[in-house]
Amino acid sequence: MKNWQKALDYFVTGMGFGAIIYLVILGVTYENIGDLRVPLKSVFIVFICSGLIGELSFLFKTALSYLGALILHLIGTFALFSIMMLLNHWLIDWQTLLIFVITYAVIWLIIRLIQEKDIRRINRQIKKRNG
Repeated sequence: MKNWQKALDYFVTGMGFGAIIYLVILGVTYENIGDLRVPLKSVFIVFICSGLIGELSFLFKTALSYLGALILHLIGTFALFSIMMLLNHWLIDWQTLLIFVITYAVIWLIIRLIQEKDIRRINRQIKKRNG
């Protein structure tokens, strides 16, 4: 796969996670979803920042240790999250920081579980081929 295709995959994956989280947060924080008005500008900002967060996944493909890549990814993700919050004129307080931390941990856990499942599947295929 070419580098630009990988970059596009990371971007689209990030946009997907961002869109899901955005919708969940909107659904949880607003009592009457029928009256909710979401500016299109805010949606684009969320998509772009989420896509850029997805691009940070390249850190896990470098020579960095997993912990080093994770720390840099967390810092970069928080920076992009902060930019998104500021551009949308959304309040950054202890609640939004808590939401950020919980969301980051849940997404990290989901991705790790998917990776572990893929690794087990690949190992089974290798054992089948060799056995």
